[in-house]
Amino acid sequence: MNNFVLRTIVGIIFSLAVIGSAFAGPIAFSLLFGFFTIKGVQEFLRMTAPDLRRNLRRVAMALAGIFYLFYVLNAEFGFSGQWLFVPAIIWLLILCIEMIRVNESFISQMSALLFGFVYVVIPFSLLITLANFLGAFEPKLPFGFFLILWANDSGAYITGKFLGKHKLLEAVSPKKTWEGLVGGMFVAILSGYFLTDVLSNTLAREHWIAVAAIVAVFANLGDLIESQMKRIAGIKDSGRLLPGHGGVLDRFDGLLVALPLVIIYLITFVK
Repeated sequence: MNNFVLRTIVGIIFSLAVIGSAFAGPIAFSLLFGFFTIKGVQEFLRMTAPDLRRNLRRVAMALAGIFYLFYVLNAEFGFSGQWLFVPAIIWLLILCIEMIRVNESFISQMSALLFGFVYVVIPFSLLITLANFLGAFEPKLPFGFFLILWANDSGAYITGKFLGKHKLLEAVSPKKTWEGLVGGMFVAILSGYFLTDVLSNTLAREHWIAVAAIVAVFANLGDLIESQMKRIAGIKDSGRLLPGHGGVLDRFDGLLVALPLVIIYLITFVK
C-alpha cells in the first residue's frame, strides 16, 4: 500500500471518527477529545521539553485529563466550575516544587508545562463550549467548525499544489505558498457562506462567515506555529498516532489557535 492510499484511508477514518463522535452524543465526543487532549499534551512535551522527567510528564498528562474531565462535567452536567481550579492549582504547585530543584533546564521545562496547558488543554476543552453554545449539546456546531477547518486545509493544499509559486515562509514551512494561503481562505469562507443552508437552526449566515474568516486566518497561523516548533525540535511529525498524518498536534494545529478566537467571537457577538 503506497503512502497516498494509506494517508487517504487514515484521513477518511479519522474524519468519520471525529464527526461520528459528535453525532453519537456528548459522552462519545467528550471521550474522544479527552484522549486527544492527553495525547496532545504528551506530544507537546516530548517536542518542547524532551529532557523532562517521565514521571513529571505523566503527572502533566493526568492533570490535563482531570481538568478536561471537570470542564466536561461542568458544561454537560452542571458540575461545580470551582473544581476546575484544583488541577490548575496542582499544576502551579508542581512548578513551585520544581523551582526548588537544582535544574539547569528549569525555565524551559516549566515554560513548556505552562504553555502546554494553554496551547493544548484549553482549546480542546473549548470544543465542549462550542458544542453547548446554543444551550444544549448540538453536534452541528462542531461539525460546521470542522468542515470549515478541513475546507481551509483542502483548499490550501489543492491551490498550492497546482498554482503555488510564491513561498509563504520557506524557513518555517517550505511547501506553503501565498497562493495556497489565499485559496484556503477563499474555500473556507465560501463553505461558511453555505453552512447556514446545510446546518439549519444553528448560526445566522453572517456568523458562519465570520467564523470561517477567523478560521481562515488563524488556522493557517496555527499551522505555521506548529511547523516552527517541529523545526526547532528537529522532527517531522509531532507523533505517530495517525499513519501518514502524524500526531494529534499535526491534525489539530489549526484548531488550537483558531477555536479560542471563534469562542470569543461567538460569546461577544452572538449571545
